[in-house]
Formats: sequence, structure tokens, C-alpha cells
Amino acid sequence: MRRRKALKTIALGFSGLSLLNHCTSRSSLPPALEIEDQNLLRLLTEAILPSKSKEFPTPETRMEYLLNQIVGALTTEELNGYQNGLKIFKGVVEQTFSMPYEELDFDTQNYTIRRSLVHPGELGFFMQKNRFWSLRHFRTSERYMTEFLNYEFIPNRHLGCVQV
Repeated sequence: MRRRKALKTIALGFSGLSLLNHCTSRSSLPPALEIEDQNLLRLLTEAILPSKSKEFPTPETRMEYLLNQIVGALTTEELNGYQNGLKIFKGVVEQTFSMPYEELDFDTQNYTIRRSLVHPGELGFFMQKNRFWSLRHFRTSERYMTEFLNYEFIPNRHLGCVQV
């Protein structure tokens, strides 16, 4: 009798979950960044810290990680500041060098990043967040954590035959 009741409860639970998943609709939110801004952000983060996806694999690409952080970790005010910082960065680069960031040589790109990192205000906020998220994405890769930090993913490892 208990088995039948358990099976009915499990079946009812699964049907309820399937109804909830079926009934919920995702509202399509506008993306936080346009496609050309995402390409610029990809170039910036690669200049800050080149990704080595073969040596240090991660579940998602750095760009996916950054977009998740932009949408999920920033408040509305911070998101506006971040987007304004991006606009300021593009404007400063085009005004200073008369060409977009993508067409600059490697040394000039690094120079603009270094100057933007120490800039106060929204430009500095934008660049510091990109730097912070790029480094965090690398530092949370499994290989970096296990080989270089000696981090163990299972807490409180039990060593059974250790003399105390």
C-alpha cells in the first residue's frame, strides 16, 4: 500500500513540474550589449588576458561568462554606468586615434586599456569590471584551481589511515 501511495505522489509531482515548466513563458529581454559591442568586449578581454581554452577549459566561453555577469551581477544603475563606460571608451578611442579600437595595433590597444583602467568614473568602472571578470573566469577554471591552488572540490576530505 505504501508503494502505491509513493508512486502516486511521485507521478503527481512530476506532472506538476511538467505543467509548471510548460506554463511559464520567458519574456524576451533586450540584450545588455549589441553585437558590435560584444565583439569589442571580446577583443578587450582577450587583450587583458588571452584565453587558453585548450589548456584551461571552462564550461562556458569568456564572452558567455561576461554576458552572464553583466546581466546578473550588476544593478540597473551599475548596468547604465557600464554601458556609458563602453560608449565613452569607444568615443575616446575614435576621437584620439581617428579609428575604431579593432583597427589599432597591439601596443596602442594595450595603451588604451592601461589608461582606461586608472580613469575615474564610468570609463574606469567599465574597464575594471572587464578586467575583474576576465581574471575571475580564468581563476575559476578547474585546472587552475586544482593544479595551481591545490583546491579540492569535495570539502572535508576523509583520510582514513592517517596517524594523529
